[in-house]
Amino acid sequence: MNNHKKKAMWPYYIILGAGVILFVAALLSFRSTLAFLKKAEKATATVTSLRIIESDGEVYLPLFTFRARNNIEYTYELPEGSNPSFWSVGETETVIYDPADPSSVRLYTYLRIFVWPLVLMSIALPLLVVGGGYFVAAQFLK
Repeated sequence: MNNHKKKAMWPYYIILGAGVILFVAALLSFRSTLAFLKKAEKATATVTSLRIIESDGEVYLPLFTFRARNNIEYTYELPEGSNPSFWSVGETETVIYDPADPSSVRLYTYLRIFVWPLVLMSIALPLLVVGGGYFVAAQFLK
């Protein structure tokens, strides 16, 4: 019977390992995001046009234009769109960009800045609880 218990434990090692890997990835992503925020500068961007693509119907992708601190105008196309369009031509939004590479742009909203750390952490924590919880509970259920 003891041999059967050892065989049944391997899925929990996998779950715990996946949780640890995703947790580390979330921390690295969070660290990278904070490094970007430290060096980033803010600018006000204006929707100058809406590009229409066909993807199970029409999808509208907004094209933002902003002026960086060096007084050069840059454009940024939001990588996701919607139908109906969430944006209208002429609307403004705050963006943050890397002054060394103004093509590295993000909309300045909490979710758009921290999306990857949040997604990775929301997957990692349940895996850690299930995988680690099994080994903690096993100590009490002997």
